[in-house]
Amino acid sequence: MAHGVGKAALATALQDEFAITQPDTEVLFSGRTDRSLTIELLERNSIDPSAEHCGRLRDRYVSLVGGELSRQGGIVLPGVRPLLTQMARQNDTALAVMTGNFPETATQKLVHFDLRQWFSWISGGDFHCDRNDLARRTLEIIRRRYGQRVTETVVIGDTPADIACGNAIGAKTVAVATGEYSLDALRDESPSIALKDFSQTDEVLAALYS
Repeated sequence: MAHGVGKAALATALQDEFAITQPDTEVLFSGRTDRSLTIELLERNSIDPSAEHCGRLRDRYVSLVGGELSRQGGIVLPGVRPLLTQMARQNDTALAVMTGNFPETATQKLVHFDLRQWFSWISGGDFHCDRNDLARRTLEIIRRRYGQRVTETVVIGDTPADIACGNAIGAKTVAVATGEYSLDALRDESPSIALKDFSQTDEVLAALYS
């Protein structure tokens, strides 16, 4: 979990690229795609969200994330590494990342926390403002990659938007209350499974593979 890295890097990117002395970054970050965030941030700071301006903000933001990760750090949540280790050993399981982050920043975060090796590919939030559209595109990628071998798709997330987008594509959804939202808030989106955290590996695996 990277605390505040994205917000800090985007604020600096707005300053650097558009000479905004005190950028307004008071927007909802959780559960969003970076495409939607860059558009809203430009609009809030009176910058036309054109393709050129979005591209400039994205490029500068991507260049800053690594430094913010080094300064602010973060943590790998309890149980994540043992869970990934066990899931990777399952012959019938493929692990990938579907994230609202740009693919470049998602990769930087995974590398920083030494988690990149567990995931074969990343579907990022660079094309869609709507999280459900991101999920639909990701499902298309899954079908192209794995074809008829896919018997179940599972989406794991810690925001209502994660669960909603998983439900939108008919996936099994696993809500985990390790972020800003409580279990009750996550349950409002009707996940298949709701967990407090990933600390009990055997219990989590049993839930995932039930």
